[in-house]
Amino acid sequence: MMPNDSIAPADSGFIIIPETAVPAAVMKLDTAMFDMTASDNAVCDSIELTPTLTQPDDNWQSGLEGTARQGSTNGNSGILTIIVVLFVAISLNFKECRKLIIRFADELRNNKRRENAFDEHTNHETRLTLLTFIQYVIYGGIILAGLKISAGRESDINAYDFSTLIKNISLFAGYYLFQVCAYNLTGYIFASGDDRKRWLRAFNASQSLAGIALMIPALILLFYPQSTPVVFIVAAVIYLTARLTFISKGFSIFYNNIFSLVYFILYLCALEIIPLIYVLKLALLI
Repeated sequence: MMPNDSIAPADSGFIIIPETAVPAAVMKLDTAMFDMTASDNAVCDSIELTPTLTQPDDNWQSGLEGTARQGSTNGNSGILTIIVVLFVAISLNFKECRKLIIRFADELRNNKRRENAFDEHTNHETRLTLLTFIQYVIYGGIILAGLKISAGRESDINAYDFSTLIKNISLFAGYYLFQVCAYNLTGYIFASGDDRKRWLRAFNASQSLAGIALMIPALILLFYPQSTPVVFIVAAVIYLTARLTFISKGFSIFYNNIFSLVYFILYLCALEIIPLIYVLKLALLI
């Protein structure tokens, strides 16, 4: 064994190359480098090294342009505030609610030409009746706003923003006031004073009960707008039921003979069908 050779211990775990083997390896590497042809040198000269680090953009501090966040319907503070205030106002007169609902049902069921002389109408009941009218207008306007979604003309979010809801509520309120004025005029011309009052009381009773029934569908439309097509049909059935109940009440008041049936058909076309069609068309344009 040569003195320059080194041997690793068996238990060291390392492999030590003897120094005598190093010159042979260097010589083979040098020979391989000298064997390169001129074409290989040309290829090597044409290779350019490019830096892999990217330089930051000059306007990196400006960040990325964001997109407008769509508002959530259940975060619509304007309409929710109105609903909460209305709910609190009705809750303060909760004791009169049951009595008022029973009176509304009697107005639609009974055919008394005059009110009972012993019937008393307190200030709380009058105030609660006014609140039910306001409730009917607000919930009816919310349901009317869902018409665009059911017709496929609006997205779920945009149909229930505050400005759109206020426009639909105003439209529905105008429709309600038009009906009150038209029924007063019609009753004044074609009926006696007592029959006109009975007809108007039946109208107010049917619409107030409809407003109570429309509360749940209207809230579902606000918090779950994706369910609008189904809920709108349910709300439409509730509204039409209230209208048919009122129309049947009017028929029992005004029908006397076959000629009154002709006037009743004209009334249906002039006050019930044509105005409703115009309201629905205006709601689609909002």
